[in-house]
Amino acid sequence: REEEVARLVKRLDCFPLAVRQAVDYSVSMRLESPDEYIREMDGSKERSWLEKRWNKGGGNKTYPFSLAEVVHLSVGKLIHADVDDSEQAVRLLRFLSLLHPSEIPLELIPREWKPLLSLLLSQSLVMETASGKAVKMHAMTQEIVRGHLMGNGKGDAIASVGEALWKWVGRIDHGKTATIFIGWKYHSHVQQLALTAAEMGVSGKSLGGVVRNVMEKTALFLSDIACQYEAALVLQKALLKLRREAFGAEHVDVAKTYKNMGNVFFRQGLFDKALEYYQKDLEIS
Repeated sequence: REEEVARLVKRLDCFPLAVRQAVDYSVSMRLESPDEYIREMDGSKERSWLEKRWNKGGGNKTYPFSLAEVVHLSVGKLIHADVDDSEQAVRLLRFLSLLHPSEIPLELIPREWKPLLSLLLSQSLVMETASGKAVKMHAMTQEIVRGHLMGNGKGDAIASVGEALWKWVGRIDHGKTATIFIGWKYHSHVQQLALTAAEMGVSGKSLGGVVRNVMEKTALFLSDIACQYEAALVLQKALLKLRREAFGAEHVDVAKTYKNMGNVFFRQGLFDKALEYYQKDLEIS
């Protein structure tokens, strides 16, 4: 048995995250030995496709190919499991991969998907936090899901996250102190969504207004309440790009974004830069 364990660990490049996920998979699937897991890895239908895709992209140096194999094997079992809504569980996994990995509040997850968390937990694709009020997902697992398991549904996945965030972020009212905690709780998730959308090359034309509204509201919170000016500018720049793609360079929402960016520069004391962006706003308005 020790020799089998050694073979499995070696097969997984001695990578702790891959080993943990393989162990949990083996337990949930009641595999008899580590060698049986290796046989499942080697016999996976997606393995040759994944290897070609990996080689074509030059691989990712932050994690070994074996981790991508392990994640694919676990997700494959979800897809082919004799369980109702297994396809919805994969959609939930895509949803979670777009959020900040450290603590994803359960209240953010759509109600119809919450019962499916147990499937993801059984494969160690996500983990519970100590509070029991949130889950977390390893950043490398997220990267694999975004890079290999999104298919043609990138825009839909981003839109679903945007709608879930808007239910909370949309309540922020700078005049009502009781709502400010929402900004502190969710700004990291909005920032992560904006970053991953840019990384995946999703165009502003393919995104609905809800995602843009979430980004704008959060950027205003970061600049006006949190005084995190650089973070606010990063979001405003991402929003500007999406609005220009969606509406063109002369749209009123583009002008509005220039004005908001000018306000951030003004708050920083960068008056020349603020004037430049106010002028951009006026040229369109």
